[in-house]
Amino acid sequence: MKKEFLNYSVEELLDKRPFIDFVVHGKNQNEWEAFLAENPQFETTAKKARKIIELLHDRHEPISGANIRRIWKNIDQFDDQIKNHSREIKIHRFMRYAAILITGLLIGGSISYWMLIQNQKSYVFSTDHKQGSDTHSRLLLSDGTSVDLEKENSEIAINADKQIVIDNNKVIDLSSTSNPDEAQMNEVDIPFGKKSQLILEDGTKVWLNAGSKLAFPTKFSGEKREVFLEGEAYFEVAQNKKFPFYVNTNDIQIKVLGTKFNISAYPTDAQIETFLLEGKLAVSERTKLGFLKNETFIVPSQKASYNKEQKTMAVSNEHDIEFAIAWTEGWFMFSQQNLNDVLKNLHRYYNVQFVFEQGFSTVDLITGKLDLKDSIEKVMTALADVAQIQYQIDGDKIHIQKK
Repeated sequence: MKKEFLNYSVEELLDKRPFIDFVVHGKNQNEWEAFLAENPQFETTAKKARKIIELLHDRHEPISGANIRRIWKNIDQFDDQIKNHSREIKIHRFMRYAAILITGLLIGGSISYWMLIQNQKSYVFSTDHKQGSDTHSRLLLSDGTSVDLEKENSEIAINADKQIVIDNNKVIDLSSTSNPDEAQMNEVDIPFGKKSQLILEDGTKVWLNAGSKLAFPTKFSGEKREVFLEGEAYFEVAQNKKFPFYVNTNDIQIKVLGTKFNISAYPTDAQIETFLLEGKLAVSERTKLGFLKNETFIVPSQKASYNKEQKTMAVSNEHDIEFAIAWTEGWFMFSQQNLNDVLKNLHRYYNVQFVFEQGFSTVDLITGKLDLKDSIEKVMTALADVAQIQYQIDGDKIHIQKK
């Protein structure tokens, strides 16, 4: 068991997946019990966090997301009061009062805490991308209907008549589908080597890059407009101050009113990067329990980088912000970027796999511009000159070595 847990507070424990899995599912129970026995000074903190998870997890009454956050805030404040008044108060007494507080807050809520736990990853997409396994982009409707998108760069638009128009010639009448709930999510699944453009029902425009997925409703309802993203997308959000627009990933949430920005949130990447061109964004971290915290604001020509492993957010000024959206016009522009990241993008754009000779280093920094409308052969010829490499194309594999 990692010794770093000894330094965690109750709140930090509530944000750690290994501890939640231990409490809720009994995962690694023997290891955890041994760790607690070896570190009695940590036992009180662990018991508090465990009791909070169990009390919330075992209840079946509805509860709103706002109430969930209020619950923790009040429990946290109550815990501070206990520490200030008496260090001798027993843990079960603290939890008895906390349980009373929770019961009061649960009345009149709107969603169950269990649903919040299940929704901690924002949205579960229907399929996973596998290297070379998908030949077409796909639209998956909320009723389960699957529609192949034939073009390399498909275009999808939702109109006011509850119709989805694909590539200006194929019309799907959603009013006749078996699922009448317009708030249910449809999915667009773009494999490696493809792209797509969407116009959502509110007029928001979305460009989806290779290897990306977007979940969106047929019609936005309620007090906000919300979509879910895996991969990379460029958004031009239709302005509506009454109904803010949210983009959710597994790790962060972005809130906007009307703006232009690019977000890259591939599951295999260590960082999520958000580039802002116009407007204003609020970027929040999503915790393991589904809470949002550490709201960070960025303004035009800034980039917010979220490190998924370290759970840290950094904001930087970006003078060449157009580099981030060059892919929407069929270009790949990079400045002082390491070769590994460049090849990772080409892997997605062209659905190819790179194989390196033993000892080959991909950390060299390079600058250049590649035309993604060209064949992979032409792109590799141009890249070889910039990166001082040799290559050999063998089907969908490209072998790389130093010159």
